[in-house]
Amino acid sequence: MNKRLLGHIFSFITITIWSVAFVSNKALLNYITPIENMLLRFIIALSLLILIYPKELIPKSFKDELSFAFIGFLGIFLYFILENFALKYTQATNVGLYMGAIPILTAITAHIFSKDEKLSKYLIIGFFIAMVGIAAILLEGAKFEIRLKGDLLALLAALTFSLYSISLKLAPKDYHYIAVTRKSFFYGILFMLIYYLFSNQPPFHWKELKNSVVWLNILYLGILSSGLAFILWQQGIEKIGSINASNYIYLVPLITAITGVVFLNEIITPTMIIGGVLIITGLYISQKS
Repeated sequence: MNKRLLGHIFSFITITIWSVAFVSNKALLNYITPIENMLLRFIIALSLLILIYPKELIPKSFKDELSFAFIGFLGIFLYFILENFALKYTQATNVGLYMGAIPILTAITAHIFSKDEKLSKYLIIGFFIAMVGIAAILLEGAKFEIRLKGDLLALLAALTFSLYSISLKLAPKDYHYIAVTRKSFFYGILFMLIYYLFSNQPPFHWKELKNSVVWLNILYLGILSSGLAFILWQQGIEKIGSINASNYIYLVPLITAITGVVFLNEIITPTMIIGGVLIITGLYISQKS
């Protein structure tokens, strides 16, 4: 199969998995805390990757090891912490809207840090069209209230994910991609444990793990959303570049809306259909670059 086509397929599958994960996260937060959710899902994901690729990654230099730690800190620890705290201080509508800024932030940061990623008029035009669609879906029927602290955290989360995508593109190339992902998970979990131990968290909700809703959703998040999806995302970026892969994030509101209909009995309105058409149009125009 064509390398670029495969990269687009991987990126689309990843975004679909992550979009559906919103439903799992929503269900889980009724039982366990965000940091517990993060720890459990990434421990499962790390265990899965060890089974898939048990060969140990031995770094060729201390610089390479620092690179893996940096990837884990950005994409596995910092992004999820910022996103969760943003949701604490502002509306989910606000956070979702700012997540839609990830592609253009990725384009800007890639332009700065990577020589092979260039801005284009198509990407900028597509971004603004897609943002109109995202706003139509996310803001329908919602009162948009700016809560400065949460909004700034959401923007920082979007920027962090952009930097994470760039760091994957610039990561050392002489290692197996699953081993690199596994390393980043290890360091992400390490940072999570440090945060858990020093942030005055409540006792771990072990009893809640007996609930089938909890462990089924944890397995989905650990095996698919954190395990498989991160491998596919890294491969997508490797094959088509961080800008093209990140453009698929435009589809998150649309896929999440469809998932809401299936699992939460939500209703798709004409506004959501129009928003979805705008998102796909923006994605198409962006890809012309």
